[in-house]
Amino acid sequence: MSGLYIHLPFCRRKCHYCGFMSLDSFDDGLIGRYSDALLEDLASTGKTAFDTAYIGGGTPSAVPYELLDSFLERLLKRVSVSGEFTIEANPESISEGFLKTAAAHGINRLSMGCQSTNDAVLKLLGRLHDRKAVFTAYDLARKHLPEAGINLDLIFDIPDTPQETARKSMEEITSLNPDHISAYSYSFDTSYLAEKGEVSDSMFLEVKHFLQSKGYTKYEISNFAGKGHESRHNINYWKLGDFTGIGASAWSLENYSAKRIHKGKAKDVNIYLSDPSCYVETSVTEQSDLVKESVVFGLRMAEGVDINCLSSFYNRRDTELEEKINRLCGEGLLEWKEGKIRLTEKGELLGDSVSEFLW
Repeated sequence: MSGLYIHLPFCRRKCHYCGFMSLDSFDDGLIGRYSDALLEDLASTGKTAFDTAYIGGGTPSAVPYELLDSFLERLLKRVSVSGEFTIEANPESISEGFLKTAAAHGINRLSMGCQSTNDAVLKLLGRLHDRKAVFTAYDLARKHLPEAGINLDLIFDIPDTPQETARKSMEEITSLNPDHISAYSYSFDTSYLAEKGEVSDSMFLEVKHFLQSKGYTKYEISNFAGKGHESRHNINYWKLGDFTGIGASAWSLENYSAKRIHKGKAKDVNIYLSDPSCYVETSVTEQSDLVKESVVFGLRMAEGVDINCLSSFYNRRDTELEEKINRLCGEGLLEWKEGKIRLTEKGELLGDSVSEFLW
């Protein structure tokens, strides 16, 4: 499987908590030059066919839809996308023009950054939209992308925020019956709210059990899907399949028989524009670590990891890794089920620590 990721870094305003590379000062001219650079970047890879594509950001819906339409038209003359085609958007910038543009170019999945339906929380996070915009945008998306899968994002465990607000947001978001929900614990990717510290009583398991009670299946550490609506593009990331990233700060991954290569583009847009095909960071996973890396990433998946299959595929057993896994099983953090190793609920709560120990 091969995925294409396209990074559009443009935002109307950067949220306080966001650590992703984005710009909130730009004009149509910069968008045009950046679009040209993306196509040059793509051409340098020599790849023309992908199983999935994902346009992320930034906020792709912040790009004027006429410019987005022009970019997508040129893009799809150069490549084909045979399956899932996702674009991200925020409620305040979802318009009829944006949705019609998405539909015209075969986009069949929309990921909308709601985060909360509480106006005070949205203001705290620096979001531009209010709760009303969430429902208005969702209804508009259902009207103009009736066959598309829709994902809604939710953030919980926000410092200095009553848990009841997250509970209310979960209830209201699930009442819309989206096809997919991504539920994230607040992350200190920036220093915003860092002085408050992490919450002492996480809602992680409560969120999981609530969403499952509403018919959503947890298939990854932070992702819940209605039947058949799992994100194929993101599953490919977690299973370390090949993917190509174009745009400032985008990463690519290529698998070879004895190594795995991760390559990253410049985060600075001006540096990226000067040479879109240039990679500024490269990380190589050698054969001795291929099984271990696959296990660490694969444990994000609820189904777990078939270590014997991995060892056979890479023709290598990692006895040190197996000893660590046995120790974590003894501590109740991992468990064997149907021939696969996976996180227990206790392990899910301590997922980062489990990954660090295994690595």
